[in-house]
Amino acid sequence: MQSKKMDYRLQLTILILAVCCCCGLPNNTRPYNILVFLPTETKSHFIGFKPLLETLVTRGHNLTLVSPFALSSSLPHYTHIKVEVNENVADMNFLDKNSPMNRFPLYMVTLWMGPMITKNALDKRSVRDFVLGDRSAFDLVVVENFFHECFVTLGHKYGAPVVQLLPFAVNPRVSQWHGNPYAPAYVAEFTAHYVAPMTFAQRAQNAVATLFNTWVNQLLYMPQQRAIMDEHFAYADHEGRPDLETMLRNVSLTLVNSHPMIAPAAPYVPSYVQVAGMHTKPAGPLPADLKTILDSAEHGVIYFSLGSVVKSSKMPRETVSLLLSELAKLKQTVLWKWEDDQLPNLPKNVKVKKWFPQNDILGHPNCRLFITHGGILSLIEAIYHGVPMLSIPVFGDQAHNSMEAESRGFALYVPYFELTAEAFGTKLQQILRDPRFGEAAAKASSIMWDNPTSIMDNAVFWIEFVVRHKGAPHLRTTANQLYWFQYYMLDVIAVAVVAFAIVSYLNFKCLSYLLKKIIGGNAKPLKVSKSKKKKQ
Repeated sequence: MQSKKMDYRLQLTILILAVCCCCGLPNNTRPYNILVFLPTETKSHFIGFKPLLETLVTRGHNLTLVSPFALSSSLPHYTHIKVEVNENVADMNFLDKNSPMNRFPLYMVTLWMGPMITKNALDKRSVRDFVLGDRSAFDLVVVENFFHECFVTLGHKYGAPVVQLLPFAVNPRVSQWHGNPYAPAYVAEFTAHYVAPMTFAQRAQNAVATLFNTWVNQLLYMPQQRAIMDEHFAYADHEGRPDLETMLRNVSLTLVNSHPMIAPAAPYVPSYVQVAGMHTKPAGPLPADLKTILDSAEHGVIYFSLGSVVKSSKMPRETVSLLLSELAKLKQTVLWKWEDDQLPNLPKNVKVKKWFPQNDILGHPNCRLFITHGGILSLIEAIYHGVPMLSIPVFGDQAHNSMEAESRGFALYVPYFELTAEAFGTKLQQILRDPRFGEAAAKASSIMWDNPTSIMDNAVFWIEFVVRHKGAPHLRTTANQLYWFQYYMLDVIAVAVVAFAIVSYLNFKCLSYLLKKIIGGNAKPLKVSKSKKKKQ
């Protein structure tokens, strides 16, 4: 009887403690109404953000998603505004060496390409109808800033804080609005074909890239974004909204898809939070046929995929033949994501499919190497599972990502437009034979996941934090209240130079005066008295 009383008391105590603890948790918030505005057809970006959005739904928040892509079918309690897909954009061929994307630096191309991407997304009927016709109330607006500055105006429409998702590393185009430190002396532009430490010539190129992403951007790019905003965001009472730059400065939180293992270590303001790896997860069970292949591969398996944007099947025949000739020399089994129905002259050790469960293959202990395009999500997944990489970058940030990975010792790369049998075969054999690449990949994996809390929990915490604290303005620095010449201390430097010049001038005049007095006094001729002259 006594023991039963003790059990009841113990259970009651545990229940009281649990209730107290739950009530005291800062993330024990009411359900929020969250608008996620992702109308662009960048599927790879959506894949990276999708787990975060699904986590927000599973935690009880009411989420409205404007996107061509949906969340998991097992999550019915959210609203999906289906956005139509433009096939011309989706079928763009990035393997053309003569395309502007591959002929000019990206910071130049985006001066016209960025507004074009934004306008293509907003021109769709479903998006226009939502922007102009929706009358919902939201506690938070989440947008992707993939050259979409004008999307922040939705924060004004709904009177809600804005969180921006950045699908790649921080850059001066974004940093300039929030006073986020950006040092071109040691932080390379995220699409540059070089990494820090940089030579003099590379630092000069980096300075030019920074100039384009800030001053030239404001002169040529931002007016286009303002024009798109005025055309497509003519909602009720839009006339009273602040200018675009002011709204950008008031963004509450930036979630950056980056990490010091895949990008340079750099300082961040408190409102910038690195969340690379939100989409990763432990390997799941493989389909029976793939499980048999990976389990039985005596020398291991190599996984080959150029991602969801670059299509392997679009490569020229001579390039495909080059790759197959080198892959045929390997003992390993190769699984190649090939988007066509067939691949002629296929070696016995190469298997092709239109789709493979990439995460589950990379997480298999028999996966020896990942041949990739160097996209940021693929890079993160490879690091998560500790798999070394051979990268074949094509466009955008892929070359820079690949160079960063190579500088950390767990990858090599061969640019797609410089691909030769010798270069590809030599580096392929080098990674497979040298155990240091696998060791470096395992070390990178252990570093990336050594965190006090999970990356997902950290991202969700900051999103809820922003809503709880009405936009969390205390996270913003006063740097975004300064003019550019004040930010770079040019006014102080100018005053100091003028003051130094005045002091130097006064010192020079005083010294000249003293020298004239001293030298002039000694130079006067001596007068001989008349008495002395008579004696002579």
